[in-house]
Amino acid sequence: MKTTNKWMKSMVVTTALSFGLMSGGTFAQAAGMDKEKGENVKAEQAVHSKLEHEREKETHVKPEAPEQSKAEENQHQAEKQQEEPKRQAEEKANSAKPDVKPNTEKKAEKPQKAKNKRVNSQASEHASETAVQHANENSAVLSSAPTEETPEQPEVPGEESEVVTESNEAEAAADYAYGADSASTANPEGQDFYIGKLGYGSKVQFDMTTGGGIFFNSDRAEEATYLYGYWFLSGMQIAPDGISPIEWGENQAALALETYEAMKSVYGTKVRPVIFIDVEPAYTGMNSYDYANNQLIYSAFIDYLEKYGGGVKPGTYSSPWSWEVSMGEYTPNTPGAYWVAYYPMEVPTDLTMDNSEWLEFPGTDERAEIWQYFGGENDYNVAWMLP
Repeated sequence: MKTTNKWMKSMVVTTALSFGLMSGGTFAQAAGMDKEKGENVKAEQAVHSKLEHEREKETHVKPEAPEQSKAEENQHQAEKQQEEPKRQAEEKANSAKPDVKPNTEKKAEKPQKAKNKRVNSQASEHASETAVQHANENSAVLSSAPTEETPEQPEVPGEESEVVTESNEAEAAADYAYGADSASTANPEGQDFYIGKLGYGSKVQFDMTTGGGIFFNSDRAEEATYLYGYWFLSGMQIAPDGISPIEWGENQAALALETYEAMKSVYGTKVRPVIFIDVEPAYTGMNSYDYANNQLIYSAFIDYLEKYGGGVKPGTYSSPWSWEVSMGEYTPNTPGAYWVAYYPMEVPTDLTMDNSEWLEFPGTDERAEIWQYFGGENDYNVAWMLP
């Protein structure tokens, strides 16, 4: 009986196990419970259903998910801690940088405002015929001195760049001085300086009792901040008989210096220590193409002032055409005190050094300090430097 019972129990157990494996019932669920505990249970039977296979996959994945999530979180925390000092350093650096955007916007205004500047007019090749017709009447004048623009400096990191304001631009415009000469009307651009005619040859034309003369406007002289005189240099055609070109140049320089002192006694400290030598072809001026004599007269005038002027220095006024006709290829010698006449077809709208018609003085590589840009009855001038 015992043997029979054992055999019966064995059959029952075997049958139950076989049925459970084939049906995917209680045994499979038990395996799932074991997997949740972290045990690795392998499916050994190929007869499992598809449902059991999917359930088996789920039991493999579920225990790994919490550990993987935890690892990712720890890694994220570590990266965050490493990046925090870097982020704080970047914020600190950004807070230290100046906000230069307003300055950039301000600087952008400058080219825009340049559109409002006067436009260059068409230039004539030579001084106008009016200048020749009035050669003995209209002379050069010198003006106040602005300094040339300082080149823009590169911005230094951490420093604010200079803001360009309208007041800055007004100061830049004020760097140019405006004035008139001879018997002209007031320059509409301003009356910073005036240059009056002292005389020519052996003729004095300034009258100290009236403070004026035929080509010396006392009203302009009174209004101006600075005052100059010019001498219309005469050639040998009106020189006294028997005089040499050098003596004729020295005699004119001596008379010009005497007349300058008379002008200074009337107008005082506003008179600048310069006498401009007006070189133009005319009957009372230089004789056309008489180069040798004209050059000797001109150089003798300069030598006399440098020797006896007591600080009063010579300057030179002429136009490219007038200089060529009177002096040829001779090089003038009054550096720092050049006044050039060059008339466009109409009054220029740009009276700055950017205007190509503001020339280098003939025979030099020096931009003239004063430009007479309009002649005839109204001799108007502009200067970037005051000699």
